[in-house]
Amino acid sequence: RLEQIFEKPLEEARSELMSLPGVGPKTADVMLLFAGGKPTFPIDTHVSRVSRRLGIVDEKDDYEEARVKLMKFFPPKYYLKAHLLLIEHGRRTCKAKNPLCRNCVLLKYCSFGQLLSKKL
Repeated sequence: RLEQIFEKPLEEARSELMSLPGVGPKTADVMLLFAGGKPTFPIDTHVSRVSRRLGIVDEKDDYEEARVKLMKFFPPKYYLKAHLLLIEHGRRTCKAKNPLCRNCVLLKYCSFGQLLSKKL
């Protein structure tokens, strides 16, 4: 059944997955990107934090608004790699508590990190 869903256009497949019990936008996007090879951008806590701190998305953006902005920011062929790298960066460097901004390779692009580094 999943194969049939993955054959559909992105938004149709996404809607069908989200109609299943317990499947929300993030789970649907993860399934579509990883298993279905569809060009979508799942947003977890790490992706959200890093993309907000870098100014790619706004603090007030909900899941869908953030997803659309990230899909415009990155070329579709890099969605999977960008998703994984944002998660890794959020886990290792851009942590929720005590981020390692001074050691961050993205510091020159990050006003959050620049401001935090000045305070330390």
